[in-house]
Order: sequence, then C-alpha cells, then structure tokens
Amino acid sequence: MKTLKLAAAAAAMLVAAISSNAREVISINRGWSFSKNISTGGAVDQFARYAGRGEKVDLPHTWNQSDFMSPEGYYRGYGSYSRKLAIPASYAGKRLFLKFEGAGTEATVFVNGQGVGNHKGAYNTFVFEITPYVHPGDTCALAVVCNNSQRLDIAPQGGDFNQYGGLYRDAWLVVTEQACITPLYYGSTGVLISQPRVDERLASIRADIHLSSLSGYSGCEIDFSVLDAAGNKVVDRPGILVHGDRVTVSADIENPHLWNGRQDPYLYKTVTVLKRDGKEIDRVEENIGLRYFSVDPDKGFFLNGKHMKLHGVCRHQDWADIAVALKEENHLADFDFFDEMGVDALRLAHYPQAKRMFQEADRRGYVVWEEIPFVGGYVNDEGFHENLRQQLREMIIQNYNHPSICFWGIFNEIHGSFDAIVDELNAIAHEIDPFRLTVSATDQEGSYNLITDGIGWNKYYGWYTDSVADFGPFMDDWHARHPQTLLAISEYGGGASVQHHVAKYDHDEKAAGFADPFHPEERQVWIHRNDWKAIAERDYVWGSFVWNMFDFASSIRREGDTRGQNDKGLVTRDRKERKDAFYFYKANWNKAVNTVHLCSKRYVEREGPLTDVIVFTTAPSAKLYVNGKLVGLQKTDAYSTVIWKDVALADGANEVVVKTAHGDDSAVWTVSR
Repeated sequence: MKTLKLAAAAAAMLVAAISSNAREVISINRGWSFSKNISTGGAVDQFARYAGRGEKVDLPHTWNQSDFMSPEGYYRGYGSYSRKLAIPASYAGKRLFLKFEGAGTEATVFVNGQGVGNHKGAYNTFVFEITPYVHPGDTCALAVVCNNSQRLDIAPQGGDFNQYGGLYRDAWLVVTEQACITPLYYGSTGVLISQPRVDERLASIRADIHLSSLSGYSGCEIDFSVLDAAGNKVVDRPGILVHGDRVTVSADIENPHLWNGRQDPYLYKTVTVLKRDGKEIDRVEENIGLRYFSVDPDKGFFLNGKHMKLHGVCRHQDWADIAVALKEENHLADFDFFDEMGVDALRLAHYPQAKRMFQEADRRGYVVWEEIPFVGGYVNDEGFHENLRQQLREMIIQNYNHPSICFWGIFNEIHGSFDAIVDELNAIAHEIDPFRLTVSATDQEGSYNLITDGIGWNKYYGWYTDSVADFGPFMDDWHARHPQTLLAISEYGGGASVQHHVAKYDHDEKAAGFADPFHPEERQVWIHRNDWKAIAERDYVWGSFVWNMFDFASSIRREGDTRGQNDKGLVTRDRKERKDAFYFYKANWNKAVNTVHLCSKRYVEREGPLTDVIVFTTAPSAKLYVNGKLVGLQKTDAYSTVIWKDVALADGANEVVVKTAHGDDSAVWTVSR
C-alpha cells in the first residue's frame, strides 16, 4: 500500500511536531479494515496476517455512530482495525513510532502479530515504538484491537454520555533518526515550556526538552529559539550540548506581547532543533502564549491583571451521524458557534478532548478548563487509582504548552469516600504543573470539595429540583460558609426540544426527570434568563459554564423528543438549529454584533389566543406589531430582553413583527380554537 503523506499545510494545522528533513509525520488514517468481536489472543494474529477482509474504513472511525438510540443500548465490546503498512527501504537505520490521538476505551497494538503495547484510557494520545518489529523494504501487518466495555480499572466508570469505541481520532507514523526529541514522553511533543514569571515587563520561560537515543548523544546539541508573530527571533540559544535524555533551557523576553484572551490572543512560536555534528536531525515547533492569571475568592478571575467575568459553556465531543469521530472541520464549526454567541471560556467535559481544540482555543483566545474522566463512579482499587494517575499525567504533559488552559479538572460528581485519591491527584497536578490551578465539579456537599484549588457546582434549579429563585441564595450561602474557596458554576441550565412549546412560561414546575417527554423551549429560556442574572450579579463566581453548548448522545436518557439524547444543549446535536436560549446569551455576551431574536418562532400552530412575546436584542428598545398594528414600545432591560405579556392573537394566521434600531425579526403564528 502506498504510504500517504500529509500536505505541509495540513500537517501545520494538525500536528505540533512539524516535519523536517530528518523527521517525517505521516498520516495513516486511510485504508483500514474493521471488524467487530475480534478479541485479543490467537484471533488477533490471524486477523493481522489476513488484514483487509473486514469493512473498509478510514479514520477517524467509531462503531457507535448510529446505534446510540438502540433500545438494546449501544455496542460496548471489542472492535479490531487492520491495515498493511509499507516500510520503505530508505527507513533503514531510522526509528518508527505509531501515534494514536485517541482510541476507546482500551487499545492493544500488534505489528505482524506481535503485541507492541497496550493503552488504557479513551481520551489521551499514546505512542509506541515499532522499530524492532518491522523490516525496511517490507510491508508489515498492523492491527489495533479496541474495547469500549466497562472496566473496573479504567475511568470513566459511567456518566451521562456515551463511551464510544474505535480509533476515533487521527493516527500517525512518526519517523526519526536514532536520536530524537522523543514522542514517547507521555505522548507529548517532548518539549514542555514553563512560565515561572510573566508580566508586562518580563517573561521568564523554561524549556524542558526530553530526548531519546538508540546510539548515544555524541556530537549532539540543541538549538532553541522563540519567534514572534512576524517571525523575528526574540530568543536564540544555539549550541547547547546534550549529555543525557533531558535538556533544560531558560530565557527571558523583555516587554512581552501578552496572550490576552479573546481581546488579543497573541502567539509566539518555539523552535527546538536537535543536531548531531552540526547537522539537523530533528525539530519540533509549537505555539505558546505568554500570560498570567489569578482567581480571587471575592473578585473572581483576572487575566494579565484585569478582571474577566468568564462566560463559559461545556462541550462534549459528539455530533449527529458521526458520534465521536470528529474531523478538523467539526471542531472548527463548534468554535464558530462559540464565537457567534460571545463565549470566552470552555469547560471540555468530561475528559481530555482533541488536540485541535486546544490549538484553536489558543488561536482564538479562549480560557479552558480541561479534566480527566473521573466521572460516573469511584472504584476503591489500586488498578483504578493508577489509571487515574496515568490519565492525569498524560493530559497535563500532552497539553502543557497551551496558554488557553488555565484549569486542570480532577473529578466530576463523584459520590462516596474518595478524599485520599483526590488529594493525591491534586498533588500530582501541582507537581507536574505548579503554574495552573486545579478544580473539580460537584453536585453535593463533601470534604472532597475543599481539596482542589477551586470548586465548581453543578446546579439545576428550576429543572430537576427547587426553584430558579433558590440559585442566588445557594451561591451566597456557600460563599459565606467557605469565604476563601474559589467558586465557579460548572454546570447549569435545562433541556429543550425545538419541537415542544408553550405559549407562556414564567414559573417553576415539577422536576423534569430523566423520563419527562415534554421539554418546551420556553422553559429552557425561563431557566437561563433567571440563572444568568443570578450569576452575573456575583463577582465572587469567577466563571460559569452552561450545560451544554450542544445536545449530545446519552444512552440513559428517555426524554424530550429523541431517545438516547440529552437535550440541554443551546444548539441541536446536528448543529442545524440554534435554540432560543442561544440568542439570549448572544445578545448578552456578544455586544459587538447586532442581535434581534423573536422567541418561539417555531411554535407555529397554536391552540389559544394569548401568548407572551419575548425578544432578545442588543438594541435599546423594540416595537411589537401584530397583523400590522402596534402593540407597544418597550425598553430593553439590563439583560437584553424585552417581554410583552398576554398578547392577544386573532383566529387564523397572525403576522408578528419586532422592529428595533438593530434590525427586525418576524414570525407567522396560526391560532385554531
């Protein structure tokens, strides 16, 4: 099979390690065969040797793209991938590595029937060296056996989302010289850039460069440089002699151009070159942003010394029809929704997400909360503990250089007695990365809530329990009892179907529950309007994260209009419909764009003559017309909302028009008695 190489532009977008004359980074996404129910053991050797007899697929791929709504539940078990891989004769004397950016949930890799490695955890990159298993000039049989069955020794144990199976992210063949900047250091680029001091006058950085060699380091040296956005060198450290597997370089940048979030996400580029006897043999290039941040328990989040009220959303890596097998265009499309709504912070729940997400968050200026999949249950067993440690180390080290990431998440809604492992994970995070904060997300009281640097609460007042009016008092009470705690709201909101509607919704109802079939859009609007007002008025809440930006698959759900789906998203799972609540946030968070949105436009066929009319707008006022007659002029309130109560509609079709200085919006509502 002919080896496929990425074009230079695609490689620059998708991988941090840029190919040089010595290093090659080659996509192996195409030309796989896939079969279910091939387990480990003798069957694997046979499968690898006779690769090509299964379903033809390209990566990214999951076997769960369409069975998430099945009454029997989505398939959780074994699935095997195989392909032939040509090894050119020119690779004699080279080192070869297989790099997988994600495989659910466990993956075992075989070359010519020999096991070369096993990885437990669906969401981090893993790399295995295959140099001893291949012969330059031959074609080898490559097989990967994935298993997304629930395992007591792998996180997550469950959760309100699906644990998909398959090779659902990109896969690569990395070819280097005998000595290289190692891809084996927890699947990272091998270059970790710390920022011990950053302010407007000086940025002190430290590069820890991890190396590997099969032939020693005689004659090896490192050239390290930092380039500004125009390509000018602001740091140049050539000729650093290599004496072992790790080289540390320190440098100062005077008057640095700071990475300043959405306002100015300025990026520098680090270039790390490994030479032997003066000849370049490896190179890694990666963007970094220089910034400093802090969180005050009373005043909230500060970026580069300036207060920011973080306007955040949560995001699952899940799309209709393709499930978790997302490509670059899917990630970028999600960012376009974030941009449109005025989001400036992301909680990437409940697991490490694709590298492309962090690269784009860096480029567009988002503040990111990233977390390990310690969700869905706790197993008090050393195997499970070790898997949590492994996934935490991988997540932090692989994503260490991204300026967008400010928070490492340790757990989400775990119940029971698990303080000891949280304390250990918190210590590991600070040992690896003393420059960021740790956080967790909780839904109940417990001593574990006070271990990480900050705590986020997942609260659904007015949806599952209680009243929307209880949200503010809850936050005030928690802050009063724990005045030094860094408090966030990590989840809030409610569900909505774009097919379900009511003419008026301005009150609390019974808890929605997992099996409630009726989720009117108007109820979601009511909850978000009240929730955001309560959050916005409290500066000690350093950030809040809407649950969720997009509807997502969840096999445990039997609610709304779609089986197996959580519909708390502000946008439908297929990304085709923005729900009314989306425009509430757009009008409040994205003042640079004129917004006029008439709610309930999808509620076309109506049973009664009276309705509330709600408009979200950036304009100072709005006029409402029904069938050409002016109903009234209203000033926009502090939360970009205008409401007309109990508007009378005539029998038959009614033309409803809203006019503002920022534009108009309209609908036709038909009343039948």
